[in-house]
Amino acid sequence: MARSVNGVTRIDLMTAGVSLPSPERITRRLLDRVEITAPPVHLTKVVALWRNLHVVEEDLDSAGYLLPLGKLGAEIVVNKNDRDERRLFTIAHELGHWVLGLICEKKIGEFRQPPGIPKASIESWCDAFATNLLMPASFVKEWLPRKEQPILIDAILRAADRFNVSEETFFIRVWELQRIQIALVKLRGTPSIERTYGDAEKNKLLTQTLRDPAVDQQLRYGNTAVFFTLRDAKGKVYVSGRKRGPERFVLAVAWPELD
Repeated sequence: MARSVNGVTRIDLMTAGVSLPSPERITRRLLDRVEITAPPVHLTKVVALWRNLHVVEEDLDSAGYLLPLGKLGAEIVVNKNDRDERRLFTIAHELGHWVLGLICEKKIGEFRQPPGIPKASIESWCDAFATNLLMPASFVKEWLPRKEQPILIDAILRAADRFNVSEETFFIRVWELQRIQIALVKLRGTPSIERTYGDAEKNKLLTQTLRDPAVDQQLRYGNTAVFFTLRDAKGKVYVSGRKRGPERFVLAVAWPELD
């Protein structure tokens, strides 16, 4: 069962009599131990914290898995054919499984995944662990300029290379942490949202804005970059954008605050 305590998610393993701290806390401790204070996070340093844990690349049908080896430790097996950022996220995810196994071993004397917790919940926890390990909230905050600066979109588009993650992964993260919604806009015909990373409820206001003749003109005939503002119920919204090809723009929509 998951619950929130002072904004920190905890998973209570009542059947085992143990409680797992949030992935945010665990990853912060790990980064402190290896003295990583800025992106990118070099996972080799994190893995090296355990002498009996190794990463092995193989030709797989899946992204990867954790292979426990008893007293010999474990191997994180990853698909050698995946892109670099995908392999790194897989390693970080499987590190989450490794940490959960160590916690269970310490609490109940057996290396295993938490008993009494649905597999889907454990996988979600490990995804959160990987996200916080590769893109800690403090790193993301320091990387991004202020929301009202037109260069916000450029910082976001450079972040994937800096953090060694996919663009999509970082787009999701900035929405989660900073209330910055990324929208891919198609210009053919009436400008429309092709894909968005954020709150679907905000799309209505953004769609209306794209139909404004002045905004339409900026996107179609202006420079490769745009910047404008709009308002929602909570205040001013800053929109910065960068052209991607003749008929597409990527926009960073910085909403006023988190709910």
